[in-house]
Amino acid sequence: MTHNIHYTRRTVLAGAAGLAVLASTGFARAQQGKRIGFMIWNTSVPFYSNLIKTANETAAANGIQLDIQSGNGDLATQISIVQQFLAQQVDMIMIAPSDPKGIVPVIRQANAANIPVMAVNTSADTSSGAKVVTYVGVDDFVFGQRQGDLIAKALDGKGKIAYILGKLGTSAQLAREAGLMDTLKKYPDITILEKQAADWDNSKALSITQDYLSKYPQGSIDAIVDQGPEGVNGANFAMENGRTDVKFILGDYPLDVRNAVIKGSVYGTVNQDPAPQGKVAIEDAILLFAGKADQIPSPNHYLDLPTITKENVEEYAAAWGG
Repeated sequence: MTHNIHYTRRTVLAGAAGLAVLASTGFARAQQGKRIGFMIWNTSVPFYSNLIKTANETAAANGIQLDIQSGNGDLATQISIVQQFLAQQVDMIMIAPSDPKGIVPVIRQANAANIPVMAVNTSADTSSGAKVVTYVGVDDFVFGQRQGDLIAKALDGKGKIAYILGKLGTSAQLAREAGLMDTLKKYPDITILEKQAADWDNSKALSITQDYLSKYPQGSIDAIVDQGPEGVNGANFAMENGRTDVKFILGDYPLDVRNAVIKGSVYGTVNQDPAPQGKVAIEDAILLFAGKADQIPSPNHYLDLPTITKENVEEYAAAWGG
């Protein structure tokens, strides 16, 4: 499937310019044979499929050995994987941790071993001295703000909402909630009835949605907001059961969410496309290996976050699925 990858123009140009410099200065193969260990907190989360795909493709095209390991949603496992990479003396470690603070000690171990660390998709807490090359992904605070804007637009600035959170304590969950709350400060007539965590899990999100719909009859709730795409099954359930009074605002843009926006069971979503995150992370690693770290946006390499509703859904292919 062809993906509509919407980088910011500046990111595209910067990346192209950086790689052009590598070629022109004879550094184009500096990455040849380099080894990167990439720990993703849980590779079974569907979101990561295209991030993994583009990271593998970009690494293979550039002669990089990429070893992607799943932390299975468990911090101890994630730490153990990173320690294995340290023992193997890889050339770089990439991490997508579930706990931005809990991963810090092993980042410090990598720092002490002079092995560069890059955070991808989920960030790490660097406030206490742990050092990363950069964070490649989206600004999840802005993600939450844009969900807040969608809520305000859907409800014309007034109404009652219920909130479905991702996995508690992940950088995405924390920052998206903070961003949402920041935007809702401007809308005192929008109130949150309650929050529950679904752990980015489809079945849990559906169960929570059904609970909300049962608990709050027509007229007592106006919208359900999910930090991720998992709320799509609940949105479809609501439409199938006549609860068209409740608007659904989601996060991310897989094929089932795109279809739900088209048919009207989902009002809108924020499109965090995973594909460019994998690609850009490897491209930034190539710059580092070539001695061009100053060309890597730091401390964050943020990618674009378009919002999608029925008004513009035809302009964007699904970010994954199908």
